[in-house]
Amino acid sequence: MSASLVRATVRAVSKRKLQPTRAALTLTPSAVNKIKQLLKDKPEHVGVKVGVRTRGCNGLSYTLEYTKTKGDSDEEVVQDELWNLVV
Repeated sequence: MSASLVRATVRAVSKRKLQPTRAALTLTPSAVNKIKQLLKDKPEHVGVKVGVRTRGCNGLSYTLEYTKTKGDSDEEVVQDELWNLVV
């Protein structure tokens, strides 16, 4: 039996840099102020949930609800110290 020589080239690969994703929701400064004003009247709530439901002429409509906690499938968006959840 003859011994065969096997060579392999291994190349060091740097870790891929993760790009931050864009927020699912961006609020205008006026919207942030309005939501903060509305939340002052509801101290037990910590933010708002934005979602989409099947309704209306085109079949979809946006919903906006006060929330006390974050659900498992909610995406958290924080803007100007305001906590929003996208469902």
